[in-house]
Amino acid sequence: MAASELRPLLKLVPTERVRFHEHPERRRTLRLKQRIEQDAHLRNPPIVADMADGHYLLLDGANRVSAFAELGYSHIPVQVVDYGDPVVQLKGWHHLLLEARALGLRQHYERLAGVRVQPVQQNSLGQLLELRRVYAVLVEDEQAWWGLYPDPPQAEIEIHQRIAVLEAVVAAYEGQSRLERIKLADYAQLPQVVQGVQHQACLFPVLHKEELLRLAAEEVMIPTGLTRHIIPGRALGIDLDLGFLSAAGSEAEKFQHFQAFVDSLSMEGRIRFYEESVFIMNE
Repeated sequence: MAASELRPLLKLVPTERVRFHEHPERRRTLRLKQRIEQDAHLRNPPIVADMADGHYLLLDGANRVSAFAELGYSHIPVQVVDYGDPVVQLKGWHHLLLEARALGLRQHYERLAGVRVQPVQQNSLGQLLELRRVYAVLVEDEQAWWGLYPDPPQAEIEIHQRIAVLEAVVAAYEGQSRLERIKLADYAQLPQVVQGVQHQACLFPVLHKEELLRLAAEEVMIPTGLTRHIIPGRALGIDLDLGFLSAAGSEAEKFQHFQAFVDSLSMEGRIRFYEESVFIMNE
């Protein structure tokens, strides 16, 4: 059995040392902040990677870290993983926009500088997104699909240019439409997702891990809800009482308290590794 299956690497790190790679979603942050205020427990630690400069790249848990920062917690428990390990994969989310047709997104995108909006065929979606030939694809309804292409055309879109356009794309609906993150195994599913209920969708190409590391090192953040990491061996359900972080005491005492908690999980046989895929109904 691999060491990662015996015990995840859990650490207590300064909240300010956690470096975001994407903007948190305000609605989710507020919900988490209220829950943590009420019960003062952390169920699932955010997942980070050591950047070797004293900072930690946040892979999952932007809203949890934001809630901790807003509540004034100086430290946050995290799970540290090796981002260079090929089993840690970077995937992406698409955005389902509930009742968004009134926003006139296509007309808004047609006014963006450096963007050409033109219709695309549903059967070409996979190739367009996989080869990253577009910034995004707007699914206006079950029969109208619009690609957002660079103008003038480019063989490869420079990463900072891509992020700048994506910021404008997401800003056009964030906070004005309820945003649900979705993943699709088959783009043929989309007509059923958007038909008849005033919903639209925005589809995005996937970023590469090396691009994410570069952006994080430059402290450049991407829009909310675009990245999805596949991380085997996630630590879930630690149910940590956060009272020790608020109590008077030195940083060393906080570290000591947290390490004792982690050791107790192991000694009490409460760390179990499951290979099965699971559905988690929280946060």
